[in-house]
Amino acid sequence: MSSRPSRGAARLAAILDALPDGLVLVNCNGTVVNANTIALELFEAPGTALVGRGLLDLLPTFDSRLIPGSMRRPEATDERGRTKPTRMVARRTDGNEFPVEVTSAGLEDGRDAYASRQGYTGDELLMLVVRDLSGTLDTEAELARSQRQTEMILRAAAEGVVGTDTEGRVVLVNPAAAQILGFRASDLGGQELHPLILHSREDGKPFPYAESPLADTLRSGRKHRVRGQVLWAKDGSRVPVDLTTAPVRDGDQLVGAVMTFTDRRPAEALAERHAAELAGTTERLTAELTATTERFTTELAENEERFTAELADKSERYTTEIERRDERYEELAARHGQLTAVLDGSLRGPLLELRRELGTLADDPAGQLWPEANQILHHLAAGYARMTTLIDNVLGFQRLDTGGERLDKTKVMLDAVVAAGVEGAIELIGPGRVQFAVHAPAIEAEVDTVRLATALAHLAADVAGVDSTGKTRLLPDGGYADSTVVIAAAQRGDVVRIEVRGPFSGGDPVHEPIVRGIVTAHGGVLQTHEMPGMSGSAYVLEVPLGDGAGGIAQEPPAVGGAGSGAPDGTGAPGPSNALPAAPETMPELLPESLAETGEPVEPAGSADDAGLPALPRGAGTAPLDAADRPG
Repeated sequence: MSSRPSRGAARLAAILDALPDGLVLVNCNGTVVNANTIALELFEAPGTALVGRGLLDLLPTFDSRLIPGSMRRPEATDERGRTKPTRMVARRTDGNEFPVEVTSAGLEDGRDAYASRQGYTGDELLMLVVRDLSGTLDTEAELARSQRQTEMILRAAAEGVVGTDTEGRVVLVNPAAAQILGFRASDLGGQELHPLILHSREDGKPFPYAESPLADTLRSGRKHRVRGQVLWAKDGSRVPVDLTTAPVRDGDQLVGAVMTFTDRRPAEALAERHAAELAGTTERLTAELTATTERFTTELAENEERFTAELADKSERYTTEIERRDERYEELAARHGQLTAVLDGSLRGPLLELRRELGTLADDPAGQLWPEANQILHHLAAGYARMTTLIDNVLGFQRLDTGGERLDKTKVMLDAVVAAGVEGAIELIGPGRVQFAVHAPAIEAEVDTVRLATALAHLAADVAGVDSTGKTRLLPDGGYADSTVVIAAAQRGDVVRIEVRGPFSGGDPVHEPIVRGIVTAHGGVLQTHEMPGMSGSAYVLEVPLGDGAGGIAQEPPAVGGAGSGAPDGTGAPGPSNALPAAPETMPELLPESLAETGEPVEPAGSADDAGLPALPRGAGTAPLDAADRPG
């Protein structure tokens, strides 16, 4: 206590300070005269004092009639002035409030302890026991909230929930359980659960309590789950349920059990309705299936009869058509054989003989012909040579296409194939009509040298604008185009790509089929590319390397640039017609497939544009004049 005590009083003060609640003494003026340590901790703020404060400042709602000396005695006190615990709001000396529970009792003057109580002496004291409820109220509020949540959960649950004590008496029932069983919740409280709802089995025979899952749970603490259990409602009706029992424990002690159950009557009613619907649907679909099967069987029989008649009619018609086409094929085969025989024997032989005779006359060893006649004879001999070469190439392609001959593949350098193709192109085009810009690196490929050179020759003749009769086509505007034909080769992976580009778009009905057939026989492809801003087009020929070694690291031979004829008019390429390869790459002249290889290629423009030496007139670029005529 706060006053200076004697030795006995000090012991009493120590006892009062050890109390868990605050102890406050108030005199008849309503002023605090003493307090124990707990009370000081509750009410005092730093820098303030509790003793000397008015009681109503600390407890504003305290009944002032309980203060000693009050003229009115409250009815809530007993004969000794003691009151029951009362909850109110206390105020600290700094003004902060907190909840407390206060119990008060009057203390009389010790000198008059056994005197009459009819009046006050002025020395009476009021003792207040103050208990702080700050934590208690939070706990009570949490318990109340938990209880409300539990009640709401039980009320909202669709399953029935019944709680029992260890004797099997009902202590908890939720609304769903009461509704399913037809009882009021108050009717079930305190009653033994087994005799009410588990007294009989489904067949009506008695169900002993000892055999019930609830009894085993209360006895052993085991959980049970039972499907199809029967409960009995208040009106005696059977209620099929899915039932679960579980023990309720307080620590390690079994204090009861909880039984939950789900009414199966709605599910059984739904199953019966679905079964009835299924039976009706099955019957209806069976009837429909039977009718549909009969209809389809009839239609199938009719369709089979109709289709059999149509098949017989079409078979007869197609047989006649096949016979007629076989006859037509035989006629065409006979005509083809006749035409091949005419070309190979009756026409080719006389052409060769006529070519030799014209060559002999054109040579004129005696010098008896005029120069103009000599030149005409040379041109006629070249024309007959072109006709003979064309006939040979057409016949060779026909034999390859019909399977009469096969490719003779050998490992060969691609520049040799390109050179042979240039030679063949000169024979097809004629001397002095075009010039060539050729790039053929050292690439070894496994191909048929003769046939691939034939394909290159026909491609060059096609893009040069020379048809199968040897005539040169004019441009749409009536003018003439640059007569250079570009032939460029490169390796791309395991494929050899050769581009042939000239001033014309090509597409001659004699040249292109021969080229495409030879390329296809090699397992390659032939593509056409338009050249933007230029009159001609480019052919890209692709054939596989086969067993060839591909690119060989060596200086590529100067194959390109040979003209289409020599000054002597023989058609053989001379040294003066060779066009050396351009030192720089011009990818815009090639499709992207060849430009990506990085190989240098001569452009197909004029000699100045290509970086090539200019060719003199008569060096394979113009017809022979009088000064060039032999003899």
